[in-house]
Amino acid sequence: MQKPSLTTSAISLLSFVLGAWLVFDGTRKLVTGYYTGEQTIGLGPWATVVTAIGLRPSDMAFPFLFLGALWMVNGVIVLLGSSARYERTIAISIVTLFYAIPGTIVAIISISLSLRERRLAGPSKKQPASSRLMSEGSENQTDCRINNGMI
Repeated sequence: MQKPSLTTSAISLLSFVLGAWLVFDGTRKLVTGYYTGEQTIGLGPWATVVTAIGLRPSDMAFPFLFLGALWMVNGVIVLLGSSARYERTIAISIVTLFYAIPGTIVAIISISLSLRERRLAGPSKKQPASSRLMSEGSENQTDCRINNGMI
């Protein structure tokens, strides 16, 4: 396994940190009934966004747990070098943009780094599966014609 690039390491670290925080905060809400800081400084700007779309901030504990787990799994996927790692990072980052301030910052950085890495990697040398199947199918048809004496 190759040593991960600085960008890959940064994306993974951001994934693990945000994921761990979301899991911690969601778990804390389920166990104690309060998000971190809710009793002292109130909820963050994310609560305004959630309320604006018609949800109650108190109902976000399970989505936080789920989103946190997705971020941590994403960190592992990026480190392992999956072929679609940057697309996955971009997708989960878009979903996390609503988590105003920490999630938005991490999402924007992750999107920027992922787009940079995708651009630097260039076009994939692998043929898409559909193209391979189509070319294999035409080769098989030619082989059948040769074997049947048609060509």
